[in-house]
Amino acid sequence: MTDATKAPSEPAVTSKDSLRAAIFTTRKPAKKVIDFFGVNIELRQPILEDILQAANTEGNSNQAVIDQLVKYAYVPDTDILIFDEADADQFKVMPFGKEFVAVIDALQELTGVNFPNKKAS
Repeated sequence: MTDATKAPSEPAVTSKDSLRAAIFTTRKPAKKVIDFFGVNIELRQPILEDILQAANTEGNSNQAVIDQLVKYAYVPDTDILIFDEADADQFKVMPFGKEFVAVIDALQELTGVNFPNKKAS
C-alpha cells in the first residue's frame, strides 16, 4: 500500500479520567525576566481567575496592569514577590513610560491575552 492508499489509523481511545488528569496536571507558569526601572524582575504567567478579573476592570485598564505586577512580579529565580498591595498606590502616581509598556508586552507574551492599551488611561 502506498501512503495515499493506507487506511487511516485508529484514533487513540482515551477515557474521561485520563483526559481530565492530563488537563488538570499541575503546570509551572511561564516566566519572563524584564528590565523595570533599571532592575530585573521576573513576571510569571497569571492564573485564569486573575485574567478574568483583569478583563472586568474595563474602566480602569491601568489597574489591571498594577494588579498583575503586585501578584506576579518576583525576584528572579526565587519565589519572593517584590510588591504588595500597599505598592499599588505608588504605581498609580508613577510616570507611564517604556517600563510599563515592557510589563504589558511581557504579560501579553505570557498569556496570549491583549492587555490594556499601551497608553495611560
